Amino acid sequence: MGRPIFASDTLDLIASRLTIIAMNAKHRFLVDAMLGRLCRWLRVLGWDAEYVEGSLSEELLARVESENRILLTRRQGVENNQLIFVESEVLEEQLRQLEVQFKVLSHASPFTRCIECNAGLERVDKPEIKDSVPFFTYQTQTEFYRCPECKKVFWPGSHHKTMLKKVEGLKETSPSP
Repeated sequence: MGRPIFASDTLDLIASRLTIIAMNAKHRFLVDAMLGRLCRWLRVLGWDAEYVEGSLSEELLARVESENRILLTRRQGVENNQLIFVESEVLEEQLRQLEVQFKVLSHASPFTRCIECNAGLERVDKPEIKDSVPFFTYQTQTEFYRCPECKKVFWPGSHHKTMLKKVEGLKETSPSP
């Protein structure tokens, strides 16, 4: 027979499950104007990354709280528990920092968000996009995705493999937390 079960055991189990849920939750980012290239790459990786222009105002910080987002910035001197100061100006180093903090490379879902407007992409049947892509692309590609917001069409062209290689290389060279 095992030991008696106490209320604290139940609380420990609940805390453990909440930690696992939180670790598996997709983070949502607000990315300030100083990090436009990082914002695009987060979208390429499948992260909800909204680009914001302007200063770090009280209104923006309130939005971070109300939308449960993490604000990424290069601006110094602002304190907020949901604000992350991105240390480097170099994209690869920025992604490595976010890999350590949020596993943005390890938990990526590449090519699932629009890199222009951040909406989730939807798979579309080839005949639906015939007039929206170049003739050669239509003839040589089989998979197509469209943004429901801006209507931009995407397909896994040669850039697709190049970007995936870059992501794999960054994962391999990122330090473990």
